[in-house]
Amino acid sequence: MARGFGTYLLAAAMALLAVACGTEHPTPVPGPAMSGEATAVEMAPPPASEFHGTSERLPAPVESRRYALVFGNGAYRHGDALPAPPRDAALMARALQSRGYHVLLGIDRDLAGMREDIASFEAMSRDAGLRLFYFAGHGFEFDSANYLMPVDLPVNIAELDRQAVRRNALRLDQVTWRLGQDVPLLVAVVDACRVLPARGTTSAFSFVAEEPPEGSIIAFATAPGKVAMDSLRAYGVDEDHSPYSYYLANALLSPEVRTWDQAFLAASAIVDNQTRGQQQPWMNARVNRFPAIGQAATAAAATPANVLGISVSPERRAAGRYWAGEALAAQRLAADGSRPDDVLRRQSREGDARATIALATRLDRDGAPVAQVAALLEPLAEAGNAVAQVDLGTVLYAARASDSEGRTARHWWTLASAQGIGEARAKLAILDGNGSVQALREFMQGVAEEAAAFAPGEEDMP
Repeated sequence: MARGFGTYLLAAAMALLAVACGTEHPTPVPGPAMSGEATAVEMAPPPASEFHGTSERLPAPVESRRYALVFGNGAYRHGDALPAPPRDAALMARALQSRGYHVLLGIDRDLAGMREDIASFEAMSRDAGLRLFYFAGHGFEFDSANYLMPVDLPVNIAELDRQAVRRNALRLDQVTWRLGQDVPLLVAVVDACRVLPARGTTSAFSFVAEEPPEGSIIAFATAPGKVAMDSLRAYGVDEDHSPYSYYLANALLSPEVRTWDQAFLAASAIVDNQTRGQQQPWMNARVNRFPAIGQAATAAAATPANVLGISVSPERRAAGRYWAGEALAAQRLAADGSRPDDVLRRQSREGDARATIALATRLDRDGAPVAQVAALLEPLAEAGNAVAQVDLGTVLYAARASDSEGRTARHWWTLASAQGIGEARAKLAILDGNGSVQALREFMQGVAEEAAAFAPGEEDMP
């Protein structure tokens, strides 16, 4: 990302414009995208009443057979309130709606309200080809079963006994079994086990591994026995969202993401990397193949950044800024003459991703064989590191080569773009440049996303 190839962008843009106008030019080797700026408006959740909460339906095309039940519970009493879940649920609901899902959105629902919404959802989705269940809020394991908490708990969560949990919460396995009846596929996403950054994890609750019913996929924001942070602010991102829901919504808003495993992998990669392994999303599936998400996402609602109407969603900007920081850190390592290659090799063997990328950058710069550079980057790219994915794709494209599994630049740039990398999006547009206005727009969208990722934020100002 951003290695000083700005001239490539101008040439690429001119080539696309020329082809669109009927003049042929050779397609240049894609270089990093570094231009434009964008802003977006925040998507706020609907207001909730004190006790029963709210329920809202978000429509989809009448022919769609994809349905989603989305809960965001945050207004817990007795000192257990969580700020992010209502916002997370609203964000996920809009992202799912953009992919063609009929959505029933419940915010701050008590036990009766959650049961009511589940019954209503069953009725509205009787013809479903796929059902999705999403829950954000408090949840934890009790007596080897996972429970989801409504907002009207009688006491503080730490004071709940066995009978209180069974009377006042919903068992996750019972919810997934019920919603999985009479439908081909069920996807369940649980962003619970929440802990506020200020509280730490010493008194936090967690889930146990959950075996999904046949024909189902279940994804947790964090691994069994671990906790999930309630706010991105703990990692320097100025957003009141949980890391997992925020980046999962980003994946759903990425047109390159076509199946549910791709969405989960994209979200998991950035959460795992950004939290330095403290939060590792977990998934279990009992399906023959992962289902398609649905129609490609429409453009995110945001304030146009320029006369072309190009904008960057807050989710993609945050993801892009994170990976931009990782790319710049690797570049600094590569340029650090006091750190010889042998030191970088040792750090790479010890699992240091930045050192691995820095070493690959040096080798590529010094004319090492493509296979040698690719061998360094490929394991890191497979693990979900978007910087390694972009760089591996660039190395392969320049040599017209493929990796050890026969995958080309397109494969790795698609994965990186799914994680919010504007450079990869711009390169894909050049790769697919067919003279269409859409190809030019995709290229310019990638340029704007890359510029937003590298633009100084308030935290960078003196």
